[in-house]
Amino acid sequence: RREAVKVWAQVDGGWYKVHDLSLGGLRLDRPVDNPGQGEVIEGDIHSRAGSRAHQTSFSATVVRVETDAKRIGVAFAPMEDEEIDGLLAILSAVEREFVASREAELRREQLQQALRRLGISALLLTGIAVAGFAVWFMR
Repeated sequence: RREAVKVWAQVDGGWYKVHDLSLGGLRLDRPVDNPGQGEVIEGDIHSRAGSRAHQTSFSATVVRVETDAKRIGVAFAPMEDEEIDGLLAILSAVEREFVASREAELRREQLQQALRRLGISALLLTGIAVAGFAVWFMR
């Protein structure tokens, strides 16, 4: 299961944010018609992850309605080959997007650490220079 970035589901003419996605199902904002647990929904998954448009159809059973009733979890019904291919393309793009954002986050953390070390070194050198000047001036 991967947090979905740039992924939406189109269900009954409405567009709903997909929050996470896996081979088995997805979690999305609850459609306006408020499907309950055990109900079947049909729609399309659309993605712009990886800077490419992907789309696949799906049919799924609602397996969970979150306590605040704002999101639902659904399990995919058996899919046709082209639907599986579409889902795999979306999952692959989501994974690439996740890896790229994680790598960027790691680079940002490394840069922050380097800047902290540089700042500490600059403070130490300034302190040493001030102490040396004070000793020289006080003699």
